[in-house]
Amino acid sequence: MFTLKKPAIITILVALLVLTGYVNHQLTQNSVSKISNDYQSHEEKELAKAKKSNNKDSVETISKEKNNKNVSNLTEEINDNIEKTISKEENLKSSNYFVEHRLSRDKMRANLVDDLRDIVEDEKTNNEIRTKAQSEIISMGEMSEKELYMEGLIKAKGFEEALVFLKEDGAKVVVSVDELTEQDVIKILDIVKNETKLDPSKIKIMKKQ
Repeated sequence: MFTLKKPAIITILVALLVLTGYVNHQLTQNSVSKISNDYQSHEEKELAKAKKSNNKDSVETISKEKNNKNVSNLTEEINDNIEKTISKEENLKSSNYFVEHRLSRDKMRANLVDDLRDIVEDEKTNNEIRTKAQSEIISMGEMSEKELYMEGLIKAKGFEEALVFLKEDGAKVVVSVDELTEQDVIKILDIVKNETKLDPSKIKIMKKQ
């Protein structure tokens, strides 16, 4: 009959214990890894939800701020910025003044139209504000067309270049000329008055430096 000696039995038991420990360790590691991955996945989902919620809140906040801000104030703010930009002494000295500031005028006005469209399309906007914003958009388009047309008329009078900026209560014209004579002023005033019906006191004419 085959018998195991005591040292052999001990060796086998030790080997079994090591094997059992190894198997348990692997199972534990797999379990921990799965739990970790599941937790990470859960955290990522929660983070995504939080970001989405925050973005939504931000959009709603911006939307409300735009709606609460008076449409006329938006227009007035942009008009003031345009007028200051085209009238600034250091800008008038630029060699590319007419190209640069025609683009600047049109870009600022385009930004205003974008803001007004956001107000119009926002479902939270009340009818009064929506109607006002729509009216301002139409007005911006009409003014841009008049500006372009008048610039052409002024240049046809012998001026090399002209920049016209219109708003509801006034106009500003900058022309390229060595000396702005009284005769020059009369020519420009006639064009602007005929196209806008503005009082001469509301029309400012200046030359590029």
